[in-house]
Amino acid sequence: MSNIRIYILEDEIITQELLKQTLEDLDFTICGMATNAETALTEINLVKPDIAILDIRVEGSHTGVWLGNQLDIPLIYLTAFNDVDTIKKAIATKPTSYLVKPFNNKDLYIAVELAVSKIENKAQIIIKDKDKKVILSEEQILFAKKEDQYLILYLKDSEKLIRSSIKDFLEQMNSSSFLQVHRSYVINKDCVTAFNNKEITIHNKNIPISKSFVKEVLEEIS
Repeated sequence: MSNIRIYILEDEIITQELLKQTLEDLDFTICGMATNAETALTEINLVKPDIAILDIRVEGSHTGVWLGNQLDIPLIYLTAFNDVDTIKKAIATKPTSYLVKPFNNKDLYIAVELAVSKIENKAQIIIKDKDKKVILSEEQILFAKKEDQYLILYLKDSEKLIRSSIKDFLEQMNSSSFLQVHRSYVINKDCVTAFNNKEITIHNKNIPISKSFVKEVLEEIS
């Protein structure tokens, strides 16, 4: 566990220090802390933690949910509020856990272990990008499109080209999150924002569904 690095967003200093001390006692590494979401986003992009613990309502103009929407790592939300609207907004970002204050050490430990489990079971692919090898996790890949002997991997803010067939890509990822919807397209089911029986929308891009795949696709994402 000692190689798991955790970032904390919490604007109550006493709670922040309690989280830090408790997690360090459990042999986790705290790689950064902030009291507002804007600072946290800047620091997270620099230190690249494995897990983020985010208080939902913090000082500043943005919330922990705003920050969670921009991260591709396991999230644990903290809140003193247990209202339905807050919970729905947090759940939409697919956190691994949601803790209501005041929480105890056992609940915190379980929440972090669930996040660690997600990391350990996460599908990933190693690709060559210029002179480097880059690891892409399943959460980063929105969908893939076949182009001759290559696949274009569409990420949130960029694209990567790899030499692979759709079949080989699916076998390498070995993840139930990916689904072939067309002879030229594979999607990440977790990234779908809208669909009908003809196309799927991901990140404001429309992806066609082949007639031969439509029954399976609708069963998987409906």
